[in-house]
Amino acid sequence: MEDRVRLAPVGLGRWARVLARGAQRGDVVELVSCFSRDEARRTAFQDEFGIARGAASYEELLGDPEVEGVIVTTPNDTHRDVIVQALEAGKAVYTDKPIAHTLEHANAIAAAARDVGGVFAVGHSARRLSGHREMARWVADGRLGDVSLVEANFSNERGLELTPDTWRFFAAKSPGGAFIQLGVHHADTLQALLGPIRTVSAHVRRLFTKAEVPDAVMAICEFESGALGYLGTGWASPGVYRMSVLGTKAALNYDLDFTKWDESHLADDWSRLEAQYYGQSERETLDLPRTDMFREQLDEFALAIRGQAEVEVGADEAVRALAVVHAALLSSERAGAAVPLAEVIEAAGKG
Repeated sequence: MEDRVRLAPVGLGRWARVLARGAQRGDVVELVSCFSRDEARRTAFQDEFGIARGAASYEELLGDPEVEGVIVTTPNDTHRDVIVQALEAGKAVYTDKPIAHTLEHANAIAAAARDVGGVFAVGHSARRLSGHREMARWVADGRLGDVSLVEANFSNERGLELTPDTWRFFAAKSPGGAFIQLGVHHADTLQALLGPIRTVSAHVRRLFTKAEVPDAVMAICEFESGALGYLGTGWASPGVYRMSVLGTKAALNYDLDFTKWDESHLADDWSRLEAQYYGQSERETLDLPRTDMFREQLDEFALAIRGQAEVEVGADEAVRALAVVHAALLSSERAGAAVPLAEVIEAAGKG
């Protein structure tokens, strides 16, 4: 692309690096500036990615007329202020998932995006994995038949490594622990595949982590279609990423090597999607074309700024994914009673 879209990362930790590498694998985005309050971190990030300048303050970055949009990877509990400030400054915003740590903050962000009318995207990238794209095609064209059940799990060992010097350690900053960091991906992908979730029944436990947050979550989701889904997520085991979708004509089983997650341009090489047809016991391995979820979502965001694409995951989709997390937490407080998503979204107000 001759005239690349000019973006600036905000919050320059590990995940900012993963996304910067994704952006630089494409030819749509140019990283022209960046911001962290830590000058040494800012300089190191500039050097690593060849970024010409860094802003000494967030206000300086937002006042830079060359910056068309920002890529936000700050802690979840800071998202509202960082995002709203950028939108009000006229910048397009891409933020890593979840949209926020609470539904109150999420609704406020959604209201700001709606009022300002700028481009706003949330990084629920997992739905772009090749296996999930193929699942969506099978649902849409009827090869699966009518879906009755789905089973999904996204877990890793992160909860065993958390210490008080990291924000994910604290329940107030990362409510739901593994669910808000990992399971929220499945909460989005499942709704992209099967439509809205109506209610959630869940049990949440803190078993082996020393952090304040839970490391074992089991949630039963009832979709508006009537289908049922199990969503498990934990922070006290080796990395697991899997999903099975069961229809009247076939079942699809998807597995991904979580250790390849950061290298999204290679992740599909470490995944497997198998189909099992009605009346058969053997499974057929399906071909999966290689995708690059991080590059694709940033390219889409950038092209949307120029009016050449539409954002796939905006505020509405992100709020519904986060609502599954908070409905699960409330359900566990109520000994597993079903909690409607509408209840937790409406209780959070309009922002």
